[in-house]
Amino acid sequence: MWTDQACGISVFLTFKYDLGGSIADTGRLSAVLRGLIGEPQVDAVLLRSWNLSYLAGHAPVLWCELPEGETWLSGVRWTYIRHLRVYPWLGVASVDYLLSCTQRQPDLSSFYDDLVAWKNQDYLPYLHACEALNDYLRYQLPHSRDQADVDLHGTLIRGLQRAVAPLVEPRPFRYAFHDFRLCFIGTESELPDDRIRPLLWLSTQVMGLDVGGAVELERFGDLEIASSGWSTIIRVRSGVPEAQIDVILTLLNLIHAQWFVCQLWINAHNLRGRARNSEWELANAHILSANQLALAQDLSEVENLNVMLKDPGLLRVANFLEGRMEVRKHRASAMSRLRALENHSRQLADYKSDVELRRFQALFAISAAAGVASLVPALAQVGFSEVHSITTLVPLLGLWGLFAIDFTMVRRRWRARREHIRADREPGPAGDQGALFGAAEERSG
Repeated sequence: MWTDQACGISVFLTFKYDLGGSIADTGRLSAVLRGLIGEPQVDAVLLRSWNLSYLAGHAPVLWCELPEGETWLSGVRWTYIRHLRVYPWLGVASVDYLLSCTQRQPDLSSFYDDLVAWKNQDYLPYLHACEALNDYLRYQLPHSRDQADVDLHGTLIRGLQRAVAPLVEPRPFRYAFHDFRLCFIGTESELPDDRIRPLLWLSTQVMGLDVGGAVELERFGDLEIASSGWSTIIRVRSGVPEAQIDVILTLLNLIHAQWFVCQLWINAHNLRGRARNSEWELANAHILSANQLALAQDLSEVENLNVMLKDPGLLRVANFLEGRMEVRKHRASAMSRLRALENHSRQLADYKSDVELRRFQALFAISAAAGVASLVPALAQVGFSEVHSITTLVPLLGLWGLFAIDFTMVRRRWRARREHIRADREPGPAGDQGALFGAAEERSG
């Protein structure tokens, strides 16, 4: 899949984006990709290792080649080739870069910082177009309006999101932010033991760790793999077939896509930093229950990768990568958040029902009191005794008293509710921090 590269360290870089929902129509998706980029191809790298029962329930992964390019990172010229990959059942698009340099031992001490600055020249304009670049981000991100923007793939992703909108089974939101991971590829001489740990932790200052200490490696044929979850090392022997590297990168890409789906569900219904009204802008409880089911179905293989793969060697590598990325914990966090929101939605619905019931009781009390009051003049004309008048007026006064008590309780709850909303809207030292992802939602369509 990847063309042969010149000698030297290569860096695999993958970005994940939300398309807004799962896609079942492979034919129409292929037509969209053909119109936007070029002829799509089916990703068949792991075909011999998939369970057919799994493939029967999942649309094939499609990929297209993107234009090549170059950039300067850490004072070194890097050339790159790119692919766009779509995971239809997850509703996720992946833009994958393979960066290569001819310098055998490039200085990578500032590589990560330069990489972040480079990709943000494309990422920040993309977030601005998605209306997700809120005030909290503007204050915290060192991005100058005078800085030149670089259109790497942000425009392409925006166009793809619009093009596939009619095809997706939509989620109640579209997550605007992306997530990216790194993988360094090289030989033992290019990636010696004392160089691996700083690359795994993306820092030359490895806090509290011995930079030259042993690193846990997973051997796959002629490959050695180490990973911190955010950064991965693939150490190869000379003459290793490119297909072996493709298999590892394909697995890494798939597990990262699973992690990303959990991430977007965790940030799906974040209400921090937005004005709350009586509706609270929460989805109905039955929608959240459906979301839980969809997440469980899409990531059924997370708990047991045997559902997906049947190759013992690949299963070992997949379990290693899944463990390093902690996908199971991320899935559990997403499910827990959805359950909490579902319970909150139900409690909110119960509260609304209680308020409506009390309003109905108040209206009934007013109607009954008015009906009895209308009888008082007629009773006075008939000449009822004092005993009869008292027995008539006492229930009337009682009804009015109950109405006054009920109205007072409703008014107190309404006032407490307003004070709670006002307190939430007031900025605080801790509240502003939690609003970072408040603007991460974008309605599809």
